Amino acid sequence: MQIERFRDRFKDVIGLIVTPMDRSYAVDEGALRAQIEWCFAQGATGIVATGSIGEFLHLEDAERRRVLEVVLEQTRKRPGASAFAMTSGATTLQALKWTKLAAELGYDCAVVIAPYYWKVGEREVFEHFRAIAEANLLPICVYHNPALSKFHIPPALFRKLAELENVVCVKEVETELQHLEQVADALEGRAIYLQTFRAYLTGRLLGSNGGQINVFAIPACVAIDAAWRGDVALAEEIQRRLNRVFPRGGEAALGALGMTKVTASVVTGIEMGPARPPYLAPDDAEERIAKRLPELYELVPAMRPQKRTAVHAVS
Repeated sequence: MQIERFRDRFKDVIGLIVTPMDRSYAVDEGALRAQIEWCFAQGATGIVATGSIGEFLHLEDAERRRVLEVVLEQTRKRPGASAFAMTSGATTLQALKWTKLAAELGYDCAVVIAPYYWKVGEREVFEHFRAIAEANLLPICVYHNPALSKFHIPPALFRKLAELENVVCVKEVETELQHLEQVADALEGRAIYLQTFRAYLTGRLLGSNGGQINVFAIPACVAIDAAWRGDVALAEEIQRRLNRVFPRGGEAALGALGMTKVTASVVTGIEMGPARPPYLAPDDAEERIAKRLPELYELVPAMRPQKRTAVHAVS
């Protein structure tokens, strides 16, 4: 099976990073590089560039390309680390364009979400992924995030997608147990299963290969990995606290993108700047995070907020 070529590379805690920006909303390359190094220092095995929280759809084409170049260059400094590029677009042709570029740059895998904005059905979603997979540009990771794409992939469609020759993994954002059980069954032996941080332990218990994890949750998920095979109770407690500190709601919640950037700044100590307009963080975002974090870093000391610094130099 094709997935066996990637099982030992696309695994454990893969860092899903934000795109840092200065106060004029220009991409901050120094902070971007520092963030990647922070992810690896915390135990990440790879990086996802320009994901949803990386604002791929907010970047101009030249900016998006430059971020892809910088992330790949920095990631390749870590031997064996995997490099994923979010290559999604609102149409199949847009996604193909970005997947082709990511392949030319040398990425290991393209992360693709279902078409968004206009409502689509199962046939359109399947044809979207089929066209990108059969272009044979890069291995494909199907990104399932119905809060953003407005399309929920049922388990039967997961199986059909996983049977496409070039689809090698799935990033699942949903957390409902019965759905995850059915997804795990549909993917078994066909594609690698990667889970979000809010159900990281559940995914592990169902046979996931790890997850693509928001930058601020990396230390906690690494701690879950260190615990779950020998001390499930500790792993469960870390997961519970992780979900209490970063409450469910995510992409469906008002202010989620701005909150994510504030949280990334607080936890890493790297100034990530604002999200691009009109997306805002709640006025009390930093206060909320600072108030909740002690519950988590009591068990995961690496989650203790770092002193905030602005990084300007490009290394």
